[in-house]
Amino acid sequence: MQEDQSLDAEVRNGVRKPRIIAVTVTYNVESAFQSVLETYLGQVDQVVIVDNSTRAASREWLQTLAEVLGDQVQLVMNGTNLGLAVAQNIGIVRALGAGAEWILLMDDDSLAETGMVERLYQAPSRHDLDPHTRILVPRYQEQAVTREARYVTSPQGRFTAPRFRIEDFRSQPVIENLFIAISSGSLIRADLFQELGLIREAFDIDYLDVDFCLRTLRKGYRIAAVGDAVLRHHLGAQTEHRFLGRRFWAWNHPPRRRFTIYRNRTRIWREYLFRLPGFVLYDLLATAQDLFRILMFEQDRGAKLVALIKGAAAGLFGRMPGPPECPAQGDSSGSTR
Repeated sequence: MQEDQSLDAEVRNGVRKPRIIAVTVTYNVESAFQSVLETYLGQVDQVVIVDNSTRAASREWLQTLAEVLGDQVQLVMNGTNLGLAVAQNIGIVRALGAGAEWILLMDDDSLAETGMVERLYQAPSRHDLDPHTRILVPRYQEQAVTREARYVTSPQGRFTAPRFRIEDFRSQPVIENLFIAISSGSLIRADLFQELGLIREAFDIDYLDVDFCLRTLRKGYRIAAVGDAVLRHHLGAQTEHRFLGRRFWAWNHPPRRRFTIYRNRTRIWREYLFRLPGFVLYDLLATAQDLFRILMFEQDRGAKLVALIKGAAAGLFGRMPGPPECPAQGDSSGSTR
């Protein structure tokens, strides 16, 4: 604990820049990924790329790129698609082994604006954030649609109260007491993984970030969003629609993905209904909106409804393992270039 406080004090007082390593999971990327990578490559000490590609051409191209970039990147080739959670955990363990003090999670199509990382790690001193803040997230600027970034928060940080609030940056430079944040662009204190464990692999893709954020809150730590740190993010195949003068966005996930979403969503309800009721209340209301969008604007409605009902049943009544423990530093997996 004394070492943690020393690190916080040094960073807050601007004595030194912490060692920051980014973890990016790639899947069948093409040459456009190089431009994406370059938006944050110079903002961090190193990037660990964990490749889930199933196409040989993508793997060969990535290997060539890694050779050109040299020590700036560490490439882990899985040889197949192990899923997002497993791949993220491989990258996180590699980053910890390389001495990361903070870990930046990035999607393979998310672009960091200039200065995003610096503004994130300097936010505790610039804005006098709660000293228990362990996750810092940017202002999301979606690439596919135009709308203001919004965040789900707990009023006055009372996370055990059945209340929530939706906030944005129109009247404030930072937003504290977040319930959740998407993983892409998240700057996470590395020792948090040692304390909480790794990403929950049983969830595979959906609600991975929700689960990790809620575990963070349960340990008494905090999450904050920083308005002048901007991430250009691409969130699924969204389409915009209008109904009764209002705008709605449909996600258009296929039935198989709907099963996963509702299995993991209802599992979160089961685990946190009495622990963090404010978030569960928010997510129940979000579910009602989601069902409305599916019925009103999406195709293949019947198959999606059947899939989500089966998923909800699996989440509420089935068994799912918790997150894996974080191995001792120096213990890593996966093959490097």
